[in-house]
Amino acid sequence: MHGISEFMAADHDRLDSILANFIDTLKADMNSAGAMFNEFNEGLRRHIEWEEEILFPVFEEKTGMRDMGPVSIMRMEHDHIRNCLQQISLLLPGDDFEEIEKHHGTLFEILSAHNSKEENVLYPWIDRETSREEAEELIRRMKNS
Repeated sequence: MHGISEFMAADHDRLDSILANFIDTLKADMNSAGAMFNEFNEGLRRHIEWEEEILFPVFEEKTGMRDMGPVSIMRMEHDHIRNCLQQISLLLPGDDFEEIEKHHGTLFEILSAHNSKEENVLYPWIDRETSREEAEELIRRMKNS
């Protein structure tokens, strides 16, 4: 094991915590909730960029699977995730809690399944198929982006 799984799962956990706090705070303090969502939105978009620009190309190069397989499905899911983020962004600040909660629920469902696939399939595969040096370089690139 070379650390991609741990690094990316820790970021999933950090983002999940922000998202949970966002929905808990939403009705009580819209300003704080908006700031939490902005932090979540920026963090998740950066996480997706790490995957699409750094990790997915490693998988595609080593497997020869381009435009098919698990990475193509994950890219489609990323599009759905970005759409949910955009919908919530458009609703904030605002008081349409039901609509925000609806999009939050959709986002939560997509992320739950998506993160599970990454943590159980993609990240462990990258850990197995990369050397310690390659994994360290991938993590360094993510930290510096």
